[in-house]
Amino acid sequence: MFVNIRPGKRAGLCLGGVIKMFRNFTPAERPVFVFQGGGFFVSATVIGFPKKRRLKNASAIEAARKPYCEYSGRPGYSHTHHVRPKSLGGDDIPENLISLNPEVHQAVHDGKIDRRQLILIVAHREKLSPEEVCERIGEPVPSEWPDYAPPDPPSWEEILQLLLSLEEAQDDCKWHQGEILASLVECGVSQRAVASEIGKSASYVRERVKTWRAFPEEGTRVRELSWQHHRIAAKTDDPQDWIAKASDNGWSTRDFERAIKEARNPSSALTQEEKELKQAEALFAKLEEAVAKGGPAGKWLLEKMENLLYELGVLKKRVQASA
Repeated sequence: MFVNIRPGKRAGLCLGGVIKMFRNFTPAERPVFVFQGGGFFVSATVIGFPKKRRLKNASAIEAARKPYCEYSGRPGYSHTHHVRPKSLGGDDIPENLISLNPEVHQAVHDGKIDRRQLILIVAHREKLSPEEVCERIGEPVPSEWPDYAPPDPPSWEEILQLLLSLEEAQDDCKWHQGEILASLVECGVSQRAVASEIGKSASYVRERVKTWRAFPEEGTRVRELSWQHHRIAAKTDDPQDWIAKASDNGWSTRDFERAIKEARNPSSALTQEEKELKQAEALFAKLEEAVAKGGPAGKWLLEKMENLLYELGVLKKRVQASA
């Protein structure tokens, strides 16, 4: 990259352009110039940009995750987002991390949400001025800030109350409940503690969390099937495949459970006669194996079988004689 700076009146204009360019960078990121030549004009060559080592801290990222979205204030599953992107050297520090739900997170990356709003949220949370946040994360301070009031985070009691209010609601609300429970668990709250607070068993919480994790996105669910169908499918090794089978076959929850049981244990689908025949075949195979091994057990079995065959022969003759 070359910047030609002419002497005299026009030099100020060119130099002003360079200064404007410099303002787009923080001091740590400004390009390094080498000036060469003389006479009518001077060439300024950018020889590189100083490389800032990004501060990495996995525990800080995990600690920044909340059981709610800091942008919308809505309880539920969230992602940890870097206000200043990692690609620009954004550090893993509290001032640069914010918890956003998947929809908001995607909107931020799509440029649909003003990044300055995220800085205001972080400033409110960390009890800093927006300018201080910008300084700590290496972000240029905007010339003006949007008229935006960050939402207050929901309290622990409010989250629990929401869970209880969703208990008797429709299937859609059960998904929301599962999302909140999963977010609490992933934030380090034990399933037993949550269950105790809402008056449920740990297995209840575990089931809700497992079902939501199996079908976290609305597009992975089958709308014409109930939440119970998805709960049953979540217990299998391939929930997506099984929920598709349930939809294709129009299974009720009872039919669905029976189909899964039969797939896991094919013998459960046999008739009583077929089951008895299989048992007889298995028994005969064991007898053959024992006889083949020989020894006292094999000899004893042979004697018993010979006696049995003899008695069967006698019985057969009696039947024929009576006929």
